[in-house]
Amino acid sequence: MTNVQSAPETARTQLISLLDELCTLAEAEGQSDQASFFARIRTGVQNARDAEDLADPFMELSTSAFRGFAFSPPVELRLDEVLAIAQTLAATLSASGDKLH
Repeated sequence: MTNVQSAPETARTQLISLLDELCTLAEAEGQSDQASFFARIRTGVQNARDAEDLADPFMELSTSAFRGFAFSPPVELRLDEVLAIAQTLAATLSASGDKLH
């Protein structure tokens, strides 16, 4: 039997804890605008019911470099990881639909 997860389940499994960490790091650094940005993305991933629901949070995430934020090295490192995962998930979804293996 293969282990098949829906795209939202996979995104939650791989991204929620990292997005929580980004929120925590940003808050600890006094960057409430960054924390709010990451929290919105987290909410979008958490509430996604199907692959199409991931489009908005992934698109918003992709704008992180253009928002004028000055990311600290720890935030930047974690954000790079989140972006890489989101990019991989998006590429997989565009090739295979709503299920990920």
